[in-house]
Amino acid sequence: METNIRDIPHVEFIAQLVRHLVSVPPSQVQSAKRGSVALIIRLVLPKDKPFPTIDLTGFAQLKTPASLVQVVSAFLSNPLLTPAKAQILFIQRAKYPDDPWSGHIGFPGGKRDPTDASDQVTAERETQEELGVDLTNPSDFLYLGRLDDTCLYSLFTPMRMVASPHVYLQVCRDAPDMVISDEVASAHWVDFDHILQAMAQPVQPFSKTYRSIPVNIASRLFPAYRPSRPMWYRLFERIVGSLHYTVLLLKHTPQNSIVRTTNHVATAESWCGSMSFASDTELYLWGLSLSMLSSLVDLSLPVKPHLVSPAYVSIASPWPQMEPYLWADVNYVLNKAHGILWSPYRRKPWYVKVQQGPQGRIVGNNDDFFKTYFNVLRVAFPLSCVCKAAILGYLSKLAISGTIKLVKLLLVQFSDHSCISRLCLI
Repeated sequence: METNIRDIPHVEFIAQLVRHLVSVPPSQVQSAKRGSVALIIRLVLPKDKPFPTIDLTGFAQLKTPASLVQVVSAFLSNPLLTPAKAQILFIQRAKYPDDPWSGHIGFPGGKRDPTDASDQVTAERETQEELGVDLTNPSDFLYLGRLDDTCLYSLFTPMRMVASPHVYLQVCRDAPDMVISDEVASAHWVDFDHILQAMAQPVQPFSKTYRSIPVNIASRLFPAYRPSRPMWYRLFERIVGSLHYTVLLLKHTPQNSIVRTTNHVATAESWCGSMSFASDTELYLWGLSLSMLSSLVDLSLPVKPHLVSPAYVSIASPWPQMEPYLWADVNYVLNKAHGILWSPYRRKPWYVKVQQGPQGRIVGNNDDFFKTYFNVLRVAFPLSCVCKAAILGYLSKLAISGTIKLVKLLLVQFSDHSCISRLCLI
């Protein structure tokens, strides 16, 4: 029996999220190139309803995970917050030449500086610089914990960088006004209901409700040849095509948005081509940011995943698809593997990977969304190429053999016709 998750109070999602952030170890990937982002959640009540005050006394004294759960649970169990609606803060990055993230939708954050003491400090500093929001102020925000590190891969090349997501809860009705910097085009508070709707209505690849962002494979594998576009490059581009990354549409309203400039619908003229990532009513979330949001949703779900929808896998599903006609076999393998390898019950919090490392057991280093995907693609794509080449070779052999037989037959008929003509002349 399915559960209508939109009927569950939003405070229950946040309470479950806090419990899992404290009890489930996050995956931490070592990399010299690091960045951090802040996922900020707030609860919204009508103006005529009082907003309760959180009591941080126990947590301020102990600073333990157990005390954090106790304090947040007591705050969220207040009957005044039962009808509250949760919202998550997203930003659209400003458009700059040669910036691969121009106009993208994501979370406030950026690269880690050598002076930053930790990934959490990076997220807080970048949020302060981009939005003028002080996440370290305990009267406004409470740090809940960190999600799994999200790795940036470039198709068939090794990992390029690691992004560390950190979760914060706004514990007051009205935080200080945001002052967005030149790095940000706009900021949007998006209702959690839009995310729940995407969970209840999963999309299938290339269906009417499926939305994707195509990433040119040739330009990603051979960026140096993109300007000149030699013949072999264009041939490879036509054959291989693009990877279609799933997009989650998030509706936003002017009341919950801050726009720095009226020209906020930016486009990125780089490896994504000329692509818009927002409209006047919607944000197009994809890639790393969508993967991070998916991890947050996994840890916040207060019911078993199969009760949400029989077809539900994740809000970041399906995996990126290749061109639907020429590479239908690869997409078939990807989608079948996706339902098995990326099943909700093979992810946190239902499944926590345990490995034996040099320093002892390593708990929680689960494979991430894109690592699992590329591991499957690195097998499925070459096998498809080999099978296509074998079939093409076999058909070519048949065509050549048939052509030779046809030529021989024509020669025999021509020879017989010539003999008959000579006999007629005699």
